Formats: sequence, structure tokens, C-alpha cells
Amino acid sequence: MRNMAARRSTENPSHPDLLSSEDVESFGDQFEGHRLVVVCVRGNVSVRETLRTILRNANASEGPQPLLVLGPTAPEDISDGQAQRIGWVTFVDGTSLAHPLPQVEIISPDNLLEVNLFIEKAGDGENPAIIGDFLDNVIRTIKSPESFYSFFCQLASRVKLKKRTAILIIKEDIHDRSMVETVKRFADIVLEFRDQDQDGALKVEMRTLNFADNIYTSWRPFSDWIRPLPLSS
Repeated sequence: MRNMAARRSTENPSHPDLLSSEDVESFGDQFEGHRLVVVCVRGNVSVRETLRTILRNANASEGPQPLLVLGPTAPEDISDGQAQRIGWVTFVDGTSLAHPLPQVEIISPDNLLEVNLFIEKAGDGENPAIIGDFLDNVIRTIKSPESFYSFFCQLASRVKLKKRTAILIIKEDIHDRSMVETVKRFADIVLEFRDQDQDGALKVEMRTLNFADNIYTSWRPFSDWIRPLPLSS
């Protein structure tokens, strides 16, 4: 993995939505060379803003636009108007299944076959990265740990066999621990975010569980991850 170093933002770097483009690129170095990246968010850390940070990094890189597979985050909350396909895994009123954005396909979270088919077909030919928070809705809908394990095992296997990249975000503290551990079990690397109160101000901390390279870090302020690090560290 490349050095996570880059320049520090002149803005407040303690929250993902306040990063400069240079900072976002350094944050993205942690995804380098990994197929399945799981981002676990807890407490008051915003899933939406974390997702936006990841997308800014993905859209700055060369290659096809990422495939968005969303759950609690609505397409209009993060879509930049570009025409990439978006899967919105959510429940809606059965009389209004069409989304105003033509590139958005709505899929029921209890229809795991359709979720898998959308990801499979939407990536044909280009193999774009898969990014999204759809697992939150899937996990809350599927009560059986065995069914979820089977679904996620298939998804992870397809990602790795087709040499795709998936960056999947979950709100860790709203799910049963066994479900969260299932997601982490298949990951190459897990990035965990939490909030800490420091003199009345919200500070975001992150740690890395790099199972692929057997590297694990302690909790550190998110700003540390975007500071230049000495080569000996």
C-alpha cells in the first residue's frame, strides 16, 4: 500500500466533508490494491458525508464512473448529475416505483436476487467500483444471519473473481454484532470511524484493520490520516 501521506487541509480536517482535494486523494490511498473495503461508521459520524468523501476520491481518478448502490442515502443526496447507473435498495410505495432520475433503479432490500443481478449487469464490460451504503437496508430486512451470510459470501466472491473494487459503508451500531462481523470477515480492509467529544466539539477518529496485510492501527484523529507521515513510521 502506498504511503497515506499528503498535504494537510487549510480547513478543519476533523470531519470528512471538510477535506480539500489533496486530502481526499491521500485518504483514498488506503483503498489502493484492495478488492473489498468495508467502512464502519458509528455514533454521530455522518454516513452521507463519509460516502461523499469516498465518491470525491473515486470521481477524481481515471476509469469508469463508480456504480452506486445506495440504501438509506437517497440518490439525490449525493448524485452529481452524471449519468452513472444507481441502484437504490429501499422500500417505496408500490404505486410509485419510478424515480425522477432515469439512471436510478429501485430494488426492494428483501429481493437479494435482484440486488445481485443489478450489480452483476451494471458492471458488465467496464467493471466499475461498487460504492454505497445499501447493506444497512439489507441487514435490517434480512433477519436470518444464515441468509445474509450466503448473500454476502456470493457478493464478495464475485467482486474478487471479477477483479472489481467494492467500498461498502455500514452504520455499525444499528446492527446485530454477528451481522457486522460477517461483513468484516470477508473484507480485505476495514476502516472504522467514531466520534469523540473534545471540549464540546465533535472530533472524528479512525482506525484501520488491514486483514490482507496484517496491519492494525489504534484510534487516531482523522486529521492524522491526512498529515505527512515519516517513512520510518
